[in-house]
Amino acid sequence: MGIKSKIKYWLSKNLKSVLEYEKLPVLIQPSSNIEVGKDTFHNGNFEIRGSGKIKIGSFCALGRDVKFITSNHDYNFAVMQYGFYKKYFQDKPKKANLYTNKFSIEIGSDVWIGDNVSVLPNVKIGHGTIIGTGSVVTKDVEPYSIIGGVPAKFIKNRFTEASKKILLASEWWNWDDEKIKVNKDFFFKNYNANE
Repeated sequence: MGIKSKIKYWLSKNLKSVLEYEKLPVLIQPSSNIEVGKDTFHNGNFEIRGSGKIKIGSFCALGRDVKFITSNHDYNFAVMQYGFYKKYFQDKPKKANLYTNKFSIEIGSDVWIGDNVSVLPNVKIGHGTIIGTGSVVTKDVEPYSIIGGVPAKFIKNRFTEASKKILLASEWWNWDDEKIKVNKDFFFKNYNANE
């Protein structure tokens, strides 16, 4: 089979999946340790490690393979590996939180988290934040920031201070569907245009 035939064969088998968006994002549902606002979606392989609480606002977009880590190892003792204590002692050191270390993560509304992002314990991400693909978020993020990297660092503000104040004061993510629909101009305005 020549190269042209191979290409034609491959296209006949794969063109549809290349050209179509086969899967819509998945709506995140609340559970015992997740509180989530309305219309927040992820693109697959959304993972939560640990049993701490996670609060995610409304209208967020989470990429594929996003991880929220809500627990951590207690590093104050000779060994951090939990199985060690179970295997050798069937016990853990007094006052150790080897199994119960629970932390929370809070994500504001209108947050976009790129693919392959990890958010570590006790992090708060402000409204309107954008987190670049592959980032590891280790500390709190101010609203309307654009961050990225390992560890994630501030890149720039998404909007001017004046625009940020307008958006934060509006709390538009708490509006009902009807109020959103009648405020089309608010949402179609370019908040980075020179005023």
